[in-house]
Amino acid sequence: WRFSKLATLGPIGYFPKGPGTMGSLAALPLAYILNKISVPLLWGVVFLLFAIGLVAIRQYTANKTEKDPSCVIIDEVVGQMIPFMIVIPDFMHWPMLFLGFALFRFFDIFKFGAVAFWDRRKNPMGVMMDDVSAGIFAGFILAMLQVICVEFFGM
Repeated sequence: WRFSKLATLGPIGYFPKGPGTMGSLAALPLAYILNKISVPLLWGVVFLLFAIGLVAIRQYTANKTEKDPSCVIIDEVVGQMIPFMIVIPDFMHWPMLFLGFALFRFFDIFKFGAVAFWDRRKNPMGVMMDDVSAGIFAGFILAMLQVICVEFFGM
């Protein structure tokens, strides 16, 4: 019971339209607060949620034929938090949150490269890692934008 609540973030995973997007949105306040408090703490929380998410997904899907149901969104939370693990706290404001959200959703929906590779694995690790990969791709772009802002615009 607890695992299904965690895997779906309670009722959020059962949102009728775009439960993955709702899971991503739910992750933003936590990512913002943890980034502002301590980036290493954000890293720790992401790793902890990844481990807990694997167990939750494994338990939730154990007796189901569908191994990546849309209501399971703990993977979206983990993936959405990853881009902000590399954002310098001084750069963490609403435009960066919006851009990180949009980039993560783009890579999660269109599934390029490693995202597609992991998405084809219909097991708990694949469910988690496709979103982790999308988060890494989004994070790479955010990191490049931070470098451009600092180097070229003195921000």
